[in-house]
Amino acid sequence: MGQQPQIIRMGDSIMRYDQAMSQMQTIIVLAVVMIVLFGLGLSLVLWNPITEKIPKASISIEGEGDSIVMHHISGDPLPSDRLVVRVNGDVVNNQNLNFMNGAWPWSEGENVQLFYPAPESPRVVEIYYMTDKGESVLIDKARIDPPPKVSATPIPVEIVATSTPAPAATIIPVQFKDADPYQPPAADFTADPLVGDPPLTVSFRDMSYGKIGNWLWSFGDGTTSTLQNPVHTYFVPNSYTVSLLVSNSYGSNRKTAENYVIIGSPPMANYLAEPKSGQSPLTVQFTDLSTGSPKQYEWSFGDGTQSTDKNPVHIFQNGGDYNVTLTVTNAYGTNKFSPPVGINVTAPTKMDVYMTNSVAGNLEPDGYIRMRITDPVSSIKIAGKIYQFTPGDIIQLIYGGGSSDGTISSDKNQFVAFNFNDVTLVKNEEIIARGPVNDFKVGGYDSFSSTLNLTIPAGDVYDKLYIDQEEYKYVKTPKLRFVGLGPGSDQKFFYQKSSRAMNFQGGISEFQRG
Repeated sequence: MGQQPQIIRMGDSIMRYDQAMSQMQTIIVLAVVMIVLFGLGLSLVLWNPITEKIPKASISIEGEGDSIVMHHISGDPLPSDRLVVRVNGDVVNNQNLNFMNGAWPWSEGENVQLFYPAPESPRVVEIYYMTDKGESVLIDKARIDPPPKVSATPIPVEIVATSTPAPAATIIPVQFKDADPYQPPAADFTADPLVGDPPLTVSFRDMSYGKIGNWLWSFGDGTTSTLQNPVHTYFVPNSYTVSLLVSNSYGSNRKTAENYVIIGSPPMANYLAEPKSGQSPLTVQFTDLSTGSPKQYEWSFGDGTQSTDKNPVHIFQNGGDYNVTLTVTNAYGTNKFSPPVGINVTAPTKMDVYMTNSVAGNLEPDGYIRMRITDPVSSIKIAGKIYQFTPGDIIQLIYGGGSSDGTISSDKNQFVAFNFNDVTLVKNEEIIARGPVNDFKVGGYDSFSSTLNLTIPAGDVYDKLYIDQEEYKYVKTPKLRFVGLGPGSDQKFFYQKSSRAMNFQGGISEFQRG
C-alpha cells in the first residue's frame, strides 16, 4: 500500500515528456515549412524579375550645316543616364546635347541641339535607350542628306512632304561607351587651325568619351604624341591624315581623319560686289572673300580696266553687262573666280533742255550733285574756308533749303560754279562743312550723278523752252518738273537764278507735266 503513490508520480513524468516531444516536433515542422516557403519566394523573385518598362517616343530629327536639332514630338520622357545618341556610328557625349528649351529628362515639346561636322555624305542619327541589362533599344533614327550642289542653271524640284511613323523598339546587340563606364573608350578630337602656310602650329584637343588611360596621336608626317592635348607644328606643304588611339583596361578605339590638316594649299578665289546693278556711272565696292591666304590679287572688271587692290572700288562709266574676274595667287598656286551673273549697268535716259527767263522756276531743296574728282586742281570755299580735293575723292554737294539765288556752271567735265547760300559738302561719305559757297572749281571729274530737280509752277511766264530741240509753247503753262539735272549731250550744265528770272541749259533724266 505504501508504494502506490510513487507509481502515480512516474506516470505523470512520462506524460509530461510526451507532451514536450510533441511540441518540439511541431516547432521543427513549422520551421521546415517556413524555410521551404522562403525558398519558394526567393526562387520566384530570382526566376521571375519585374519587367523593365522601355520608354517609347517619337523624335523629329533635322540638320542644317553642322547643327542637328532633335524635337521630342510625343511619348515618354528620356533620362540622361539611359539616353545614347550616335551620329554616323560616333557616340555623342550627353554633355554636348544642348537644350534649346527645357532640361533633363527630355520630354515632349523640348528641342535638343548638337553639332556634328556636315560631310559630303549623309549623316545617320540614331537615338537609343539603354536597359538595365545593358541592351540598346532603338527609340528613333533619321538620315540627313547633304544639301545638293547648285548648278549654274537651277533645276526645278518638286518636294513632297511625307510623314514617317515612329519605328518599333528593336533590340540591337551593340555596346555603347557612355552607357557603361566599364567599356573601351570612343575616340574623337578637334584641331585648329586646319589650313595654313608652313610652319603651321596646330593645337589638337581630345574630345573622346569614356574613361581613358592612354592617348596615342599620329600626325601624318611620321611623328606621334602621347599627350592628351598636344600641339604640333607642320613644316612641309602637304595634306596630312591625323589619327587618335585611346585605350583603357577594357579596350581601345581609334578615330582617323583623312586629309585633315592642309599645309600650303593654293587659295580659293571668291568675292562680294555691291551693288550688282544700277545706272551709269555705277560705283561698285568689291570685297575679297578668298581663302587660303592669297598674296596677290588681280581684278579684271570686264571694261578693259584692272586693279591689284584687295578690295577695290570701281566705277562703270557706260551701260552694259560686265563679267568681273578675280585671280588670287600664293606660293602654292593660282585660282580664278567669276560669278555666272555679273554687273549690270544701264545707261541713263537723258533729254536736252533749254529754258530762258522763267519768272518763278526754282530748284527743289535737298537735291545734290555727286562726282569723283580726277584733277588735283580742285577746291571749294564754304563759309570763308577753302577745302582742297585730291583725285579719287568722291564729293557730294547738297542744295539746302536756305538757298535761293545762285549759279551752277559746268563745261566738258570742269565745274566753275556751285554758288548758293546753303550748301552741304560731303566728302568720301563724311559731312565736311555747311554754309554759303562763293568759289567752286573742279579741274576734272567723272562718275557724275544728280538728284537736283527743277520745278516750274503752273501759270509761270518764260521766254523759251526747248526739249530735245523741240519748242514747247502753252496757252496756259501747266506745272512742269525737270528731274535729275546735269550736263547735256554737249557736256554743258548751266543754271542761274536771280530775283528777276531763272535760266537753265543742260540734261535731265525725266520730264513731268501737271
